[in-house]
Amino acid sequence: MAGGHAMNFKQLEAFYWLTRLQSFQAVADRIGLTQPAVSARIGGLEDEFGVRLIDRDAPRFALTGPGHEVAEFAERFMNMREAMVARLAQKHRTRFAIGLVGPAALTWGAVLRRDIAAAEPDLAADFHVGSNVELLAQVSAGALDMAFVTGEAGIEQVPGSFAVRYEVGWVARPDVVSAARALTPEELRSLPLVLYPPTSPLHSPVADYIEETRDRTAPRHFGYSMSTIAEMLRQGFGATALPLAVLEKEIAQGFLTELPVTVPLAPFEIRCIHLTGARRKLAGQVFKLAETAARNWCAAHPRYARFIGPE
Repeated sequence: MAGGHAMNFKQLEAFYWLTRLQSFQAVADRIGLTQPAVSARIGGLEDEFGVRLIDRDAPRFALTGPGHEVAEFAERFMNMREAMVARLAQKHRTRFAIGLVGPAALTWGAVLRRDIAAAEPDLAADFHVGSNVELLAQVSAGALDMAFVTGEAGIEQVPGSFAVRYEVGWVARPDVVSAARALTPEELRSLPLVLYPPTSPLHSPVADYIEETRDRTAPRHFGYSMSTIAEMLRQGFGATALPLAVLEKEIAQGFLTELPVTVPLAPFEIRCIHLTGARRKLAGQVFKLAETAARNWCAAHPRYARFIGPE
């Protein structure tokens, strides 16, 4: 490692606040250090990575390219630390942290939230919505009691768990893209598209489908969460492939249209891969509520989602 330094949380904490406050002195005041001590922590982080994180030649505070990348990770570390500290500090309260990937949160997750409030009024259920990568990191950090992710995460589901299978299709606003016949992958490739980040389970299937490594002939836009991609679709940025259940209402109303294709995309499943053993009885109660919420939601919305019971 360059400079012989070992990255630690205090360095990341200083860098996180520097990206927010954009002043070494302001950071020093915020975390109770001297300005030279803050500079030393940032310098140590730069030595660790062997790159400059701050553009010291810029007229105003600015991050370098690597600085922006490290800033994203620093923010994740801070969020995870805050979640863990909050849980440890509130042991006297009954809290339960549930992680859901976007499609689950935007479909049966809302039903689960209401059902928990009705069945367990003394329970504070904290919902964490993110990608597979983000949720698995929080599971590893001990910040979640329960987590539902897609099968692509590569982890076995909780024994006796259920799954929800989502149909994936291409969608666009009819005034942006119209199709009187089924579109080929090559024709979809020629459209303006909203694509997924590498952390998404839909990134590789969609990129392979449209052969995204070839020269692009149309604009490519990127969203970094399911809700953002859905909103970009509503705003007319282009077409995208996503779990159709998320936009079932807009499709039924004609505001969005499902594009017919010659080669369908494979569906995917969301399942529980983590259930805390620390509070077994409470975890079992919440899990049963989740199963009921998912089952009832799928029964009411059978067009694009299917409930798969425990084997």
